[in-house]
Amino acid sequence: MKIKAKITRKDTQEHLAQFHLACELIKVIHHYFPGLLSLLKRLEDPRDHRYITYESHVLLMTRILSSIFYISSMRKTSQEFNSDTVIQNIGYLCGKPELSELPYWETINDYLKRLDPSQLQGVVCGLVRHLIRSRVFEGSRIRGRYWQVIVDGTQLESSQRKLDPKSLYRTHRKGTPEEYREYYYYVLEAKLVLREDILVSIMTEFVENEGLEVEKQDCEQNACRRLLKKLHEEFPRLPVCLSADSLYACETFFKECRGYGSITFCALKKGVFLMLQRNFGRCETGKGT
Repeated sequence: MKIKAKITRKDTQEHLAQFHLACELIKVIHHYFPGLLSLLKRLEDPRDHRYITYESHVLLMTRILSSIFYISSMRKTSQEFNSDTVIQNIGYLCGKPELSELPYWETINDYLKRLDPSQLQGVVCGLVRHLIRSRVFEGSRIRGRYWQVIVDGTQLESSQRKLDPKSLYRTHRKGTPEEYREYYYYVLEAKLVLREDILVSIMTEFVENEGLEVEKQDCEQNACRRLLKKLHEEFPRLPVCLSADSLYACETFFKECRGYGSITFCALKKGVFLMLQRNFGRCETGKGT
């Protein structure tokens, strides 16, 4: 004999909260990123098509949603998303109303390992172009013209075991019996400022070595040169005002920015900034927040 579980008020409230959140998310995607699904469908699928169960845009949309909801790992994503409501919502977002199950986390990770990262970067640039052309955030331009782009680096992971040949490393307690190496990943990110509390990733560049035993490791400044070059290639006519910390306050960096037609703000210390004028080629210091 089957016993029906009693549905409490709390269960109903949680269900309605999930429903309203899904509706709001769908509204945001359809309004600001209407081309997201088509961009994901255009990506080349590196898998053997004879053994594909889930299309690439379903895998990527599941991964995107897990990041939006701050799920720490893909294993937890498979657990948290394992409900009919979530599966139906993701199926609606992906244009697959017949979707009955979500891909397992190992399937998504295996797909991402094979996918060329430059293709994902192309999706990001396509979404940013739509935001800029929609003119929704025109009031955020500096002096009514320049789009502010913040450039900064961050460490993603560290370990005393070797991560991979491209990871960076630092030596601790050098010259002592306790000497050891710490391996880590470091990434440089360029974010477009749309509002004071709305920042959108526009370009990503990893700081990485060609091998573990290189004489001179890659650094943040070298990665920044590569990032600026890619940024100019993707957005050659976009008027940009770069904001960076004092690490980049050097003549080489200013010359490269000027060559790309950008103006630059570098924070030297709290309340003091260094500004490179685009047209006059001179530096000015000032105070501000």
